Amino acid sequence: MNREKLDGLGLDLPLLPTTAVGSYPKPDYLVRARAEFSKKQISRSELEALERKATEFWMTFQEEIGLDVLVDGEMYRGDMVAYFAEAFHGFELGGFVRSYGNRYYRKPIIVGKVGWPGPITTSWWKFAQSLIAKPVKGMVTGPYTMMDWSFNDYYPDRNSACLALGGEIRNVVVGLFEAGGGIVQVDEP
Repeated sequence: MNREKLDGLGLDLPLLPTTAVGSYPKPDYLVRARAEFSKKQISRSELEALERKATEFWMTFQEEIGLDVLVDGEMYRGDMVAYFAEAFHGFELGGFVRSYGNRYYRKPIIVGKVGWPGPITTSWWKFAQSLIAKPVKGMVTGPYTMMDWSFNDYYPDRNSACLALGGEIRNVVVGLFEAGGGIVQVDEP
């Protein structure tokens, strides 16, 4: 994006703005809370309160170290792909598979036509932006990564699955822009 476009968005950024990729480590209390939530030992609202607390910590941290464009840290996401697969129509979560090292995730399965149910990350972006004056970028997992990290039991081939996901992920991006986000990062290889 060129300087003229940034200025047109009202983003007063330095020539080389600093930012982070998006995910920060979840604090121990949040890791425990997510495990408790999965066992139905705490409520959704109790979990969200702790996710907000962790988000506030990382927003403050980024401001203190002087980043120009902040991220919410993705405290509300268990996984970059499963988070969106759980929200989109046309997905089911499969069993655990190893992604790298000792990192496992529930591999989503595309079982029907992929569909966008409405805003997915917008409320978290708004919350993070409400904490700070600097711009907060929205973060979305891209269609290729979604397709590559999922089993496809519906579309005839990888290309068709990726194009279908691209159309729906575009809706997520548009939703962030319509909510006031001036910067959106789409995570792809």
